[in-house]
Amino acid sequence: MISSGKLSLEFIKRQAEEEQILPTNFKQVKLTKKYLLPRLKELYDDMLRLRLQFDQEFDPTNHPSKGIYPKGYCYEITKGVKDLLEHELRSPKTLGLAALRDFCLQGGIAKRVWGNLRHEYFQNAFQFGDLYVDVSNDTVTITKPKVEILPLGKARFHSISDYDIYGSLAEKYWNGQVYPNRHLPELAVMFPILFVSAEGNLQIHANYQTILYRNMQLDFALAEKFLNKGRFRDRILPEHHVKRLSSEFGGLEIPVSNDDLKKYFSDARRTELRLDAVRCQLLLDQARTI
Repeated sequence: MISSGKLSLEFIKRQAEEEQILPTNFKQVKLTKKYLLPRLKELYDDMLRLRLQFDQEFDPTNHPSKGIYPKGYCYEITKGVKDLLEHELRSPKTLGLAALRDFCLQGGIAKRVWGNLRHEYFQNAFQFGDLYVDVSNDTVTITKPKVEILPLGKARFHSISDYDIYGSLAEKYWNGQVYPNRHLPELAVMFPILFVSAEGNLQIHANYQTILYRNMQLDFALAEKFLNKGRFRDRILPEHHVKRLSSEFGGLEIPVSNDDLKKYFSDARRTELRLDAVRCQLLLDQARTI
């Protein structure tokens, strides 16, 4: 969903690059085996310690729109633990973090990532070489352990580069309904999804920075595929939401056809919209008002 703060192209690019899951090669597997696996228990203990420290320091009252902590706080927890981890890695005092520092010094990947966990959840986590490290494992089911560490292959954690997959996860994760954006076609090239929440509120989705940025990199091909060929393409937005979009935002009362949608995508490519920071920012700002 659209952030309440400023959503800029610079932020989208930075966030997408930070969150991208990197493929593991022989070097990463070798470094993981040499430095991390022998200290896996100690590394687990350190990540749990940092998570517990974050729990003590975090004030959920600063996030009134969220539920009861920790449910739904996977982004905040992962970002917060990342800050604590980076601070301690400057001068590690434990065997687990010393191993992680040595791993990084030899070229090991250690980064925050975001993606599709087991086709059930959106999840923020860490990638340490060939390991999936989740310090917010209890943010959907609060009775689960706070920390989980698995080989990436066993974690079933994947990048999200398809709006059908995103839409299916959104319905499961937020218990709402996904609709194709055929009523605000000028926004559809960047924001192809309209989402009705479990409470019945209509939202236009930023589709999170990773897939939004990927859609722009591919000159809006992902959005076009979702609207023309995706599994949600024939869904009809309920009438009261259509009326609101029409009266408040100038939306079309009759959904735009595939042929007319093609014109919007063709125009976006012809005018090189994805390279025009000013026009893209206008669309981002417009989407944030809905």
